[in-house]
Amino acid sequence: QTPWMLYFCGAALALVLTSIGVPALAFALGMFIPMELNAPLVVGGLVAWFVSNHSKDEALNKARFDRGTLIASGFIAGGALMGVVSALLKFAEVDWFLSGWASSNAAEWTGLVMYLALIGYFGWHTLRAKKEE
Repeated sequence: QTPWMLYFCGAALALVLTSIGVPALAFALGMFIPMELNAPLVVGGLVAWFVSNHSKDEALNKARFDRGTLIASGFIAGGALMGVVSALLKFAEVDWFLSGWASSNAAEWTGLVMYLALIGYFGWHTLRAKKEE
């Protein structure tokens, strides 16, 4: 049996969200995905908002937003490729996981520093975009 009532409720909710200016897909992802997986999406949205509202010139803001989207797409593709490489290594039973290092405080701080460095890179590189003539 298909739960048609739930489909209709979801469609009605999407229409209401769209009519008040909230993207329905972003809302649905926020409701469905756990916060530890959703946090990079929130940070990415904040960076996109910052770079696309940093200037009063709309053409420059659009160029910056487009450049940021292109860079983010490249990082997503790279992450997907590394997921394939990781799966191939797991299939080949190669285990390079450093358990002692991964459970240390140094690994957590290194991860946090690298995450902040990536955010800084996204912002810096995106703000260097120039207006299209």
